Amino acid sequence: MKTYISLSGFDTSQILSMMVKYGIQGDDSIILIRPEKETDARGEGTVQAVRDLSRQIDSSIKVKIHRVDHQDFEGMLLSLIDLIKTSEGEIIANISGGPREIFLAFAIACLTQSQRIRKATSYGDIDRVMREIDLPKVVQSLDEKLKAVLVDVRDNQPTNITKIAERLEISQSTISRQVGRLVELGALRVIPEGKKKQIKTTLTGEIFLMID
Repeated sequence: MKTYISLSGFDTSQILSMMVKYGIQGDDSIILIRPEKETDARGEGTVQAVRDLSRQIDSSIKVKIHRVDHQDFEGMLLSLIDLIKTSEGEIIANISGGPREIFLAFAIACLTQSQRIRKATSYGDIDRVMREIDLPKVVQSLDEKLKAVLVDVRDNQPTNITKIAERLEISQSTISRQVGRLVELGALRVIPEGKKKQIKTTLTGEIFLMID
């Protein structure tokens, strides 16, 4: 079973090239990434063209639309990471085409989930050729101790070192070191509030928690 995930613009060439190269059959899925609000009828025309073609091949092929809010970069990125994490079968991702506002978020999502993606492709604007690309493994998961602290902050934010230490039953000095490390990694931010310092997760922290 394969799941094709592709940015979707006004041209079906990229999607069709993926289907021809890797093959498609019943029970496979095609997920097209589209803006939450359509402002151009050509986008819907592309979706319909893919649906029509898939029906001609096999009526059990599923064509789905994944909508994202291009004005909310953080929400869009987390949504796309979750899409890749929860997709079934062999994932084939097309990292090209579609609205530029969505492209960057999808590219980052694919990098954070590169271990889940079987094949990644890019379609050239210059020569109109689809090429397979190797996604670098640039993100690694946290160790369990750091992850436990990050989960606690996410679930109880804003919070502070004293409260984290109490909940996890670990010394404040240890928690302070772990929080410092997470701050260095960009996963947490410390916000001064009077004499106290409040700790919250960042977008990077949310992404760390979505990496297997």
